Amino acid sequence: MTVVSNDDDTGRDQPVAEEGPATPPPDTVKGTLDSARRYRDQVLSVIPGLLIHRGDHILHCNEGLARLLGYEAPDDILVLPSVLDLVPEDAVYAERQAYARCLSGVIRHDVRRIKRFRANHDLQWFDQLLEPVDWGGQPAVMEMLAQVRPHTGFIELPHQWQRLQAAIDAMPNGVLMLDSEGRMEGLNSEMLRLWDYPPGLFPPGTPMDVMLHYNHERGDYGDGTPSEKIAMMRAQLTRKGAHNAERRVPSGRVLDIRTAPRADGGMVVTHMDITDRKRIEDELREAKEHAETLLRELQDTQQQLIVQEKMASLGQLTAGIAHELKNPLNFVNNFADLSGELLDELLELLGPMDARLSADARAEADDLIDSLKGNLLKIANHGRRADSIVKSMLAHSRGGGGEWQETDVNALVDEALALAYHAVRAQDRDFNTAFVRRYDPAIGTLKIVPQDISRVLVNLFTNAFYALRKRQTLDSTGGYSPTLTIATIDRNDRIEIRVRDNGIGMPQTVIEKVFAPFFTTKPTGEGTGLGLSLSYDIVVHQHRGRFDVSSVENDHAEFTITLPRAATAMALGERRKT
Repeated sequence: MTVVSNDDDTGRDQPVAEEGPATPPPDTVKGTLDSARRYRDQVLSVIPGLLIHRGDHILHCNEGLARLLGYEAPDDILVLPSVLDLVPEDAVYAERQAYARCLSGVIRHDVRRIKRFRANHDLQWFDQLLEPVDWGGQPAVMEMLAQVRPHTGFIELPHQWQRLQAAIDAMPNGVLMLDSEGRMEGLNSEMLRLWDYPPGLFPPGTPMDVMLHYNHERGDYGDGTPSEKIAMMRAQLTRKGAHNAERRVPSGRVLDIRTAPRADGGMVVTHMDITDRKRIEDELREAKEHAETLLRELQDTQQQLIVQEKMASLGQLTAGIAHELKNPLNFVNNFADLSGELLDELLELLGPMDARLSADARAEADDLIDSLKGNLLKIANHGRRADSIVKSMLAHSRGGGGEWQETDVNALVDEALALAYHAVRAQDRDFNTAFVRRYDPAIGTLKIVPQDISRVLVNLFTNAFYALRKRQTLDSTGGYSPTLTIATIDRNDRIEIRVRDNGIGMPQTVIEKVFAPFFTTKPTGEGTGLGLSLSYDIVVHQHRGRFDVSSVENDHAEFTITLPRAATAMALGERRKT
């Protein structure tokens, strides 16, 4: 069988079949490669188009190329801004890669099926060969183009099949046609381009398994044994009924592969290039994720402002109360000292009258004076203690302007514990509890807002004392010993503060809502339900830590605060970064 030129009314060369020995279809990968080489030899024998370029710049083209692309003269091609102006948009990426490999010296010995714009902007299929050449002392790409020539195997098909091949070759999507035995009946130029197959590689009659073996040998299916991969791919292709799947091919393209059965038992497999669609979907997904991130940042900022406003309101209330207490407390302290001094002066004035008193009267007067001095001393001592508590309340309420400071964590925990214990003892003088302090000396200092963390700790200690008092009240055996355990632990990149009491504990239903705003288990008037909610905001939102709770009802409750050592300081209204 030979191919001769026969000019028809279209002015284009047409293949004509002549009698001769038929070429059997290949049944191995080696056979398909031999078929592709034979096709390459055909292309080389008739190549009229020659284009030499480096980067985007066209260096040379011949008359044959101008004629192929419908230009009047080579100069019309040489004035193009870029060689890629001849390439359709969906093929630019693949052509850039092919040109770059060729320019680096990599020689591809088989033919590529490609599309190019003609002078009238129509698209036409061509067969292409690329070779690196030396042009003016520098490397360049020599691109040879030829009209698509039918493979001998296609020419040997009946005339109606040749027409069918011409029809599917005009389709915009890749098309592969298989008969009922899984042999190729035809595939179009777009299929060759999408999968980067050399033209002539798979003539009609080639078993589908040969194509799958070829794909595996060039690395399309990754690692794994050929039999497993090929069996899996064949199962996907031969599955009954219409179905579709997406696949990324080695060139980087994403293909939508759809398989449809035919009435004669064969099938048609179409391949649509959805790379641009997937890129747009990825961009939309990234934009959506970015918008969601911005929304979370906005919500965090809003939450931070709410926390700061709550803290400011509570701070103002606490400061007001502390100031109101400080004025009368100053009078108590000052007049206690003054009364002591006046008593000493009175005793000096009455000294000469001691001789006039009887021994019993003298003893009684001394006893009264000692009692009065002792009472004044107790008033002064407790006044100073109360003054210390008020000063702590003022420092607790000011918040230091929200400033982040290097703070001794163990000292802060102990100060908050003393403040909370004094407050609960002021309400119930009979309440006492054992303290177990386990402070890790390696914890050192941490950059935090000390007044805010102090609020959190005071709230935890106050709640723990309430639970201890509650269980002590309910205990009828007298064997209950209230105990509060406070521990600090250094975890290298973070620190932990654990507060554990053996009070009434909490059921799981309460634990699930314990950080919710306005949720409280205390009777009306004893709790606002804001303490743990605000504490959670301070630890998690402001200091970017963790706040965990575990409890067993009527046994214990334990709160764990985890603070990172590398938390970024946030001022009021600062946008929280994620």
